[in-house]
Amino acid sequence: MQAPPAAQTGITEIVWHDRRYRARAAAGGAAFEIYSDTSEPGFQPAGATFHRFVHASEVTSSGGEMLLAGVAPLAIPVMPGITASTVHQYSQNPRIGPAERALVSATRATAFITPGTRMVKPLSRHQVSRQLTSAPLVSGLCFREFDVAHLRFPGDRIVLSGDPDDVRDIAFGLRWRAIGPDDYTSSELVNFPGLVGIPGRERRGSMVLGTGFLPSGTHLIPEYATAGLADLPLSARAEILAYTPDGAEIALFQYQPQTNVWNRVAGARHRDLVNRIPGLETGRTLFRVNPSVHAGLTGEHEGERVPITADPGHGFHAYARGAASRSPITAPRRFHTRARWRDTEVLALGRNEDWVRLRLSQPDIEAIMAADATCVERGVYECWAPLAELEDPRTILTEYPVPPSPPIP
Repeated sequence: MQAPPAAQTGITEIVWHDRRYRARAAAGGAAFEIYSDTSEPGFQPAGATFHRFVHASEVTSSGGEMLLAGVAPLAIPVMPGITASTVHQYSQNPRIGPAERALVSATRATAFITPGTRMVKPLSRHQVSRQLTSAPLVSGLCFREFDVAHLRFPGDRIVLSGDPDDVRDIAFGLRWRAIGPDDYTSSELVNFPGLVGIPGRERRGSMVLGTGFLPSGTHLIPEYATAGLADLPLSARAEILAYTPDGAEIALFQYQPQTNVWNRVAGARHRDLVNRIPGLETGRTLFRVNPSVHAGLTGEHEGERVPITADPGHGFHAYARGAASRSPITAPRRFHTRARWRDTEVLALGRNEDWVRLRLSQPDIEAIMAADATCVERGVYECWAPLAELEDPRTILTEYPVPPSPPIP
């Protein structure tokens, strides 16, 4: 094997598919970029050599790089005759029997989310534009970054797409840190029984299998949905990313909640990537979002309940003169509104005078037809309804634990 150019640092040696390769850890140890001096299936040209990305769980390395990622990989139950290939085969079949489903569910349950886990969601170019110019929220189907870290080429990331795009030489995504595990649920049948039976004409992107895994012929990727398909507040320093044909991951924008802006962090040499996003003013570097919208994230601060921002790993902060207050936040929680309309469970997202935007919390073909809802992205169905017709409106609360304060030296 031929080592990559000397300018690339952190080169190690790994074993993948019983062969030794020069490699470099990527995504904090969740994946490896491996190199070959000859063209091989799945490898792309990279100067005088060829490269591809593989997940760290697929390789043997003496460096322990995967431990640095801080996220545990899937664990397959120890049973005679059961391999990862067996679980993958069952995970791709929505009609498996109870025994097979129990095996898949046991595997799926090993994919944990903890406060601070880095989450990602694929975005189309139009979704990027809307993200920059609307409330700082995220909802729908998403993934742990750890599980998809090896999908770096735009062609590989198509499998994740929730809003199919006609562009194949670039891919976009949103990355943020989870505030708490209760904000996410598996896409298994028990949580979303109606999604499995929705026909192709009523959906965008690939079908939801109901096994908790993404439809893929080669990857075993656990799939998540925001709890109840509700909007979640973006945490501090969330990023909008671009993935280029050479496998580079480039941060284009970063969210700063204390100033309520998306700040362009990509330099001039990446201006062409920003220009691929429709509807953006050329050269614009700041995109201000509505400071009054925080997906119902509030906390007790100096005796009052106020909007707060989440910075996993560093706690919660109140807004005080454009900067984070030093007074501690207690009782952080998120709230959203649920109701019924035309005998369908919905989330109330926003109002426009006497009309309210609704999202189906348990989509199925009957509810879609009754509400005349439109699929706005994979698994997410929305419509507008007269406010006066909503029944049983109620507030749903999600409590977050307050992280312990660091010891005083």
